[in-house]
Amino acid sequence: MMNNITQYITELLYVIPAVLIVLTVHEFGHAYVAYKMGDVTAKEEGRLSLNPLRHIDPIGLLALIIFRFGWGKPVPVDFTALRNLRKGMVFVSLAGPLANFILAFALAPLFNWMSRNPIALTGFGYFVQLVQYIIVLSVYLGIFNLIPIPPLDGSKIVFAFTKNPLRFLYDDSLNYYGIIFLVIILSVPFFRFNYFFTRVVSPILNLLSKL
Repeated sequence: MMNNITQYITELLYVIPAVLIVLTVHEFGHAYVAYKMGDVTAKEEGRLSLNPLRHIDPIGLLALIIFRFGWGKPVPVDFTALRNLRKGMVFVSLAGPLANFILAFALAPLFNWMSRNPIALTGFGYFVQLVQYIIVLSVYLGIFNLIPIPPLDGSKIVFAFTKNPLRFLYDDSLNYYGIIFLVIILSVPFFRFNYFFTRVVSPILNLLSKL
C-alpha cells in the first residue's frame, strides 16, 4: 500500500509540471494566433502569456491530482473580431495543437541526447524524465484536441466550413453533448477508441525518438 502511494506521489512530481507546461503552450498558441488575426480578448485578459498561473483551472488541476485527468482554462476568443472568420477559426483552432507538436519536436533531440548520456542521466535524471513526460503529453494533447467533437479544437475547424459557423460556435448545448460523447467513447471498450488513439500516437513518438 505504501509503495503504491509513494509511486503515485512520485509520478505526480513529473505529471503536474509537465501538464502545466503542455497546457500553457497549448493555450498560448491559441491566444497568440487570435491576437495576430485581430482579436485582442486574450491579450486584454492576460492570457497572451507563458505564465502557467494564468492558464490554471483550479478544478482541472485538482482533478488531475485525484483522477489523473485534468484541464486548463480555455483561452477566450471573440471569433467575430477576427479579420477573416472562417480562416481565423481554422488557424486559431489549429494553433493550440500545432504549438504542442512544435514543443514535442523541439524537445525530442534534447531528450534523445540526454537519455543516452550517462552524465545527464546521473546528474539530471529528474529533468530527463520530465522532458519525456512533456513530449509524450504534448503529442497526446495535440492529437486529442484535433478530434472533431465539441468542445475540442477539431470541432471548430469543421464548423468553419459550414454554412453558418457562428451558429455552432455559440451553441453551448453542443459542448455538453460533446463531453458526454467523449466520456462514452473513452470509457466503453466497444469503441476501441483508446486502441485507435494509441496507434496514432505511437508512430509519432517513434519518429521523435529518431530525431
